[in-house]
Amino acid sequence: MGTILAQSLLGGRRPIPTGTLAPMSEEKLCPPSPTFAPQLVLGVMLFDEPPTVDAVIDTVTSVPGDLGITAGEVAGRDGIVEVTVGKTGVTAFLSVIDEPVPGGEAVGNAHQLYCQGEEKDRVAAHQAQLLIAVPAEFTEDASAQISGLSAREIQLVANRIHGILTMAMTRLPGVAGYYSGAAAATYGPTFLAQVAEGHFGSTPWPLWVSARLHPGEQGFSAYTTGLWALGHPELQVDNAPMPPEDLFLYLMDTSAHLVLDGGTFADGQTTGRYEGERFTLGAEPWIVDPNVPALRVRM
Repeated sequence: MGTILAQSLLGGRRPIPTGTLAPMSEEKLCPPSPTFAPQLVLGVMLFDEPPTVDAVIDTVTSVPGDLGITAGEVAGRDGIVEVTVGKTGVTAFLSVIDEPVPGGEAVGNAHQLYCQGEEKDRVAAHQAQLLIAVPAEFTEDASAQISGLSAREIQLVANRIHGILTMAMTRLPGVAGYYSGAAAATYGPTFLAQVAEGHFGSTPWPLWVSARLHPGEQGFSAYTTGLWALGHPELQVDNAPMPPEDLFLYLMDTSAHLVLDGGTFADGQTTGRYEGERFTLGAEPWIVDPNVPALRVRM
């Protein structure tokens, strides 16, 4: 039952391509203009061996604070725990699956920086998973809390609840990594521990947005994955005139501004992180999926 749920929620998401990016056209492309709507937040904690349902329930109900978390196994659904967050009116589901993520999808999306070497090998060898699913839906009692919020703000509330549950699950023994469906990236235990310890603040946004870099003859090209799942256009760069580490930091700094500060960008806008840094943005389709909006950063 748990495997069926996992496959249906993941939707057979394809791995991000690993080859060199095709150059982005200088010709003005017609960007898509879909309307963003809050959506399910999904992630998978990877384990060396499956945690027990009792351990999952004990861990999630031990989250500190006044969130009013209660949890129990769903009747007739082995391995599925229903979690209610009373303060926000959100219901989440934690599903223990005693099988690895199928098709090598988790290791195939190993983060270029945060899941390499022995940690990547551990991800490849994982034997179980815990699916963490948080629908962006709220009970009627909690509706007043989200009244007047934009779709993007409602999504961030759901993501923050997902982040709280994800960070709690890192306390279970045998964690081999974390696979983020939205970011299409798998993170190793070391980085996961840093996020859980608050190195990036109380909102674990690095688990929701990733940046992929690819070398070319004239420089590095790159794109983000995960911003659109939070209501922001993805970012992409072609042949950046900066070292790859600086390009990575630029994309992550800019993503943090969008997610944490509620920043917005527009087609044709000029932006930068500090005095003297000025890049022009151009709206176009995302290089991975033309149905997703993106902003090309012209450096």
